Amino acid sequence: MLPASNEPSDSTLLPEEVGNRLRALRERAGLSQEAVAALIGLEGPGGRSYVCQVERGYLKSGPGFVRLLDYLRACGCGIESLLDILDRYTSRETVSEEQASRQLLTTIATLPPLLGRRALYYHVGLKHKAKLRVRSAVAAAERVRQSTARGRAEMWDLRLRRLFNDVLNELHIAWKHTYASHLRAYGRQVFATLRRVRKAKPGWRRKALARLDEWPVRRKLEPEPFRRMKEAVMKLFEKMERAGALD
Repeated sequence: MLPASNEPSDSTLLPEEVGNRLRALRERAGLSQEAVAALIGLEGPGGRSYVCQVERGYLKSGPGFVRLLDYLRACGCGIESLLDILDRYTSRETVSEEQASRQLLTTIATLPPLLGRRALYYHVGLKHKAKLRVRSAVAAAERVRQSTARGRAEMWDLRLRRLFNDVLNELHIAWKHTYASHLRAYGRQVFATLRRVRKAKPGWRRKALARLDEWPVRRKLEPEPFRRMKEAVMKLFEKMERAGALD
């Protein structure tokens, strides 16, 4: 999950925080809500109701800028009384970037923990590299799609690396050996082919997998280890497909 913060996570909370500060300023000045309403030119029940709403954050857009200044004048305060709140608010990431973050958190809540973490880490990295360049709802949705796709790819890569290690151990081939590099490259090729023909007709799928047998032959390599790698990758792919890890 994203790091916890004491700052409001939603833009609509700003009026509430400002309202709490205004109420504190009014009480420190020894004024009632009716008195402040009169000082800003809103006498009567309607004026008190307006002040009450502002202080409780019910006005989502907040009071008008001039009315806000009049409120501060009534309490004998300057705009610096609110600067820390306003500075903290404006120093946050853009609204569109926050939207992308919220969408991603909603999405990864439905994903396996490992995939969710990797998608989140990639999203945070994109925010740093892009310098908050998400500028629309469409761009936010694309950020979520890109992050989850990258997280899924990293999760696949992790499972493949574990499989490669198991196969190489069975074949008694060191990880850093040149032959091992060929086997890993072949294993990734098998996985990529299975993904590409996953929803193809059975005949096309068989032909695509059969063509992979030519890979070690063209490189004049012993075919048996590559057959073992192919079988292992196909079993892993089938297992991931049943578990829905490829969707």
